[in-house]
Amino acid sequence: MKRLWNLSLVGKVFFSYLAVTLLLGVGFYLSANSLIRDFHIGTLSHRMEQEAHLLGRVLPFGIEGDPLDAICRQLAGELGSRITVITLEGKVVGDSAEPSLKMDNHRSRPEVREAIESGTGSAQRYSTTVGFDMLYRAFHQRADRQARIVRIAIPLKDFDGVIRGMRRSLFAGLALASVAGLLLAWWFSKYLSRRVQRLTDFTAVIAEGNFPQGFLTSHERDEISLLERRLNDMSQRIYDNLVEITGEREKADSILRCMIEGVVVIDPKGNVLVINDRAKQMFHVADGREIHGASILELSRHPDIRAVLDEVLKFDFTSTPYRKEIEIEEGAWFIVNAAPLRTPLRMTLGSILVFHDVTELKRLETIRSDFVANVSHELRTPLTAIQGYVETLIHTPPADADMQRQFLEIIVRHAERLGRLTEDLLTLADLESGKIRIAPRPVDAGRLIEQTLEVFWERAGKKDIALTQQIADHCGYVRGDPDRLQQLLINLIDNAIKYTPTGGQVAVSAAPSQADNRMQIEISVADNGAGIPETDLPRLTERFYRVDKARSRDLGGTGLGLAIVKHIVHAHGGELQITSELNKGTTVTVRLASVEKESAKNSILFLCTGNSCRSQMAEGFARQLANGNYRIFSAGTEPKGVHPLAIQVMEEVGVDISRQTSKGLDAIVLADLDQVITLCGDADERCPTLAAKVKRSHWPLADPASARGSEAEILAQFRQVRDQIKQRVAALLTDR
Repeated sequence: MKRLWNLSLVGKVFFSYLAVTLLLGVGFYLSANSLIRDFHIGTLSHRMEQEAHLLGRVLPFGIEGDPLDAICRQLAGELGSRITVITLEGKVVGDSAEPSLKMDNHRSRPEVREAIESGTGSAQRYSTTVGFDMLYRAFHQRADRQARIVRIAIPLKDFDGVIRGMRRSLFAGLALASVAGLLLAWWFSKYLSRRVQRLTDFTAVIAEGNFPQGFLTSHERDEISLLERRLNDMSQRIYDNLVEITGEREKADSILRCMIEGVVVIDPKGNVLVINDRAKQMFHVADGREIHGASILELSRHPDIRAVLDEVLKFDFTSTPYRKEIEIEEGAWFIVNAAPLRTPLRMTLGSILVFHDVTELKRLETIRSDFVANVSHELRTPLTAIQGYVETLIHTPPADADMQRQFLEIIVRHAERLGRLTEDLLTLADLESGKIRIAPRPVDAGRLIEQTLEVFWERAGKKDIALTQQIADHCGYVRGDPDRLQQLLINLIDNAIKYTPTGGQVAVSAAPSQADNRMQIEISVADNGAGIPETDLPRLTERFYRVDKARSRDLGGTGLGLAIVKHIVHAHGGELQITSELNKGTTVTVRLASVEKESAKNSILFLCTGNSCRSQMAEGFARQLANGNYRIFSAGTEPKGVHPLAIQVMEEVGVDISRQTSKGLDAIVLADLDQVITLCGDADERCPTLAAKVKRSHWPLADPASARGSEAEILAQFRQVRDQIKQRVAALLTDR
């Protein structure tokens, strides 16, 4: 059986009412029984006292024994009570129930003793004479210097019967009232339980993370109804706050995720509270690893991190912000900024650490410093030589003409070196900034190598170097800019000849290869020179890096050749590999994507100042009508965005030019053009200088973009120019 405090609310309320009802019923029953008995006995006692006074007047003084007993019996029969006359010494001189002469001394009786002392007395006790409870009332009578005690006794046997009847009636009434009260209590407890159950269901829904509205509805006006309304309001406020907090948290998480800085929030003990993805990358935290609550020293045990933690936890942020530059790993530099995390009441919750990765800035700063130092040094050497020899020629010119000529040759040589250095610097800057545009097309790798070697045959012969070529049959084509690829080969072959001693060999080879299911052409330049130490190989493509600085300068090198080669190779999506062995030679290998040779197609360029509407419409019609037999381009000397009305009127005739882009002449390989058609301006003035083989034409068409009038009139002008262009393009391609 359940203990009472483990029962349901209905049971608790019902049993509480039951306990109260039982306690009240029993208490009322007992107290009412006692009150009724006391009241009845008090009433009888008062009446018996009056009768005692009356008997005192009737009973004569001076007689005792049987005569007085007879009088007492007569009066007792009329009154229905027992009458006893007792002297002050306790002697019974008359009694209505027993012979007085045989009765014991009654001075010790309580009612007698009390009557002697105070004039009247009463008592209730069991009588051994008659064998049941009696109520006694004694009266101290004084008359004519005589005194006695007149006592009246009434049996309580009949009284107890009356009391029992009254008790039964009282018990029945209390039982009936209790049952009615308990039924009412049971109904009320069920009613209260249902309302409390609704509150319980509501809290269960809240605990599941839902915040219902109108879940608690009541038309009552009691405290529970007020509680229900307050809970409904609370649910709405919690939901609103949760939505707001969730939104703010998502914003904060998004900001943390998108930050390029690492952010770590720690508590006052140095344990991690929040860490963003960038910080995890910085500290190489494995995916899925739970680090919330872990010490920041578990992320990195580097001494600088420990020092930062100790400093931040003790730092006084009121005077100055915390900032420190540290190197967590070799070459990995970070600037750490810290700020306190406080509540609105200024209570410190921890600290926020922001790690700015300045590794690249450090690297670029080092490169910049080295570049400035190297450029300054490279420029200073020839300038110093030129200045020295010029000053000598000006102030103390040698008398010998051959000496003067020698000085001038030295000046020319250093001036040429300055020129080469300046040219290489400009080329490298253009390649790095993207100003030099690569105009790729299929290039015959074998033919490219042959053309490049033509530059070096004489120079290699003068140095007695065996310059050879090994080009595989059907070597194939690479996709690239022929000018840049030739510049690449020139730098590589020039370096090979420059650093190969007299009588050495330089071999240039080209052959197809395959890697990762991609066809490539592998071009190699190999020499048998002094070779390069393995430790220097990773830095060969750095600007101004030289293995033997003195020898490189003597040979006229600028230190930029391989850096230019690297950028050209990367611009073509290729690979550069350098292998070398001391005293055996060096091999530089370039791998470029292999492509099929394109069939010869005529190239047509539609040129207009803005490349906005007329040239774009001409390109659109030409692409539609050429059927792949022509290479079609459009460009502008001052390109603008494609005109939206041009797109609209072209769509009307089923030609989509929305994907065409406006571009300048630098995006066109002018050497490949067969015909240029200008659609605005003066043809000779607007067209760049082209080869004599390029055919030039001019279509004097009005500019619809400059038309004035209503929208319908402007559209009509666009349609008119569109139709003229269509006719001219159709005639152009048909004539061919």
